Amino acid sequence: LVLGLAVLLFAFSTMISWSYYGERCWTTLFGERSSLAYKIIFLMCVFFGAVITATTVLEFSDLMILAMALPNITGLLLLNGKVRRTLRDYWRRYKLGEFEPQ
Repeated sequence: LVLGLAVLLFAFSTMISWSYYGERCWTTLFGERSSLAYKIIFLMCVFFGAVITATTVLEFSDLMILAMALPNITGLLLLNGKVRRTLRDYWRRYKLGEFEPQ
């Protein structure tokens, strides 16, 4: 009984946090006025997640994580050289004592 309650509360809190995080990302990309569209899409996904099989839900969530990871990996690859140069410059300046102590 306690384990079942813990799983239920964990699932509910995860759903709330993912909803909030997704909405913040959505409004950053599409503006505050599109927030209602995100909420409708999220509610539809919650409904479909409740009526389809768990395997399908897990496969879909894995695909969505992949969809989020691909642009990030692409950005890392494209910015790799610039970040490396900036980091080397930072460490060089740090070792020379160009930064004021806080």
